[in-house]
Amino acid sequence: MDHFRIQDLINVISKFHNLFDIVRVVDPVKKRVVDYDERGECGQGSICYDFWKTGMQCNNCVSVRAMTENDTFIKIEYNDNKTFLVMASPVKIGGTSYIVEMFKDITDTEVITILKEKGIMETNSIIAELNEKSVTDELTGIYNRRYINEKLPTDIYNAMLNQKELSVIMLDIDYFKVINDTHGHIVGDTVIKELCKTMKSKIRKNYDWIARYGGEEFLIVLMDANQGVAYKISEKIRLALANKPIKHNDLTIWVTVSAGNYTVEPGVKNYHEVLQAVDKNLYKAKKNGRNRTVSSYCL
Repeated sequence: MDHFRIQDLINVISKFHNLFDIVRVVDPVKKRVVDYDERGECGQGSICYDFWKTGMQCNNCVSVRAMTENDTFIKIEYNDNKTFLVMASPVKIGGTSYIVEMFKDITDTEVITILKEKGIMETNSIIAELNEKSVTDELTGIYNRRYINEKLPTDIYNAMLNQKELSVIMLDIDYFKVINDTHGHIVGDTVIKELCKTMKSKIRKNYDWIARYGGEEFLIVLMDANQGVAYKISEKIRLALANKPIKHNDLTIWVTVSAGNYTVEPGVKNYHEVLQAVDKNLYKAKKNGRNRTVSSYCL
């Protein structure tokens, strides 16, 4: 029944052929195409990001953002020698949430003047950089809160699908407000950047990822990692920072962090629950004296 209702939706949208060249319905968490307009070669049942021929998930996934924020979002993407405007909008069919993706070829429209007369490689690089910036924290260069909202739901789904554990670490700089109030925000920024360097050095490159959750709070997602692995990594980060003097001009300060860990097991699908659980463990670490790690599995 859902299939016919989805096809009806696509048929209606496809009538506006001057507005969109390709229309498809996707499940952005599972990264699957549910249905599509026959004029576009999107591949029903295929992996949604295969259309862009990059071999990897989109960092700036506006479809996941549209689902989590229940709103419509747009971005620019590149496929071979064509530039597309992508619009992602949420829709509920038969009680199930999907995203309608509408693509418009804007290659020859000069809507994006920065791409005018650029070669394929340069155009692809510019668009990739723009999309990367949208999910990157400006101060630290790591991912931002938007990336968490877009990437974590998919990582949890894939972990459950492949029956693998996934662990999340949330870290908070102890007494960060005191540091800012005493030494100023520039010193505070230095402390944040030093913590990011330390975190990067303790995780697996191109496998795990780090994002800035809030002002002085950070999230680390460890793929295929159990509670023991997560605890060891958070402790390595905590101890490395605690034993490392942070210098800013003639000032030397010592900083500690508190960490909450949470290992996701089969059965958990809501990423909000994961964030709440890891935040709860972080709160316990701070309440119990700070400069420590508190871990747990999901129940």
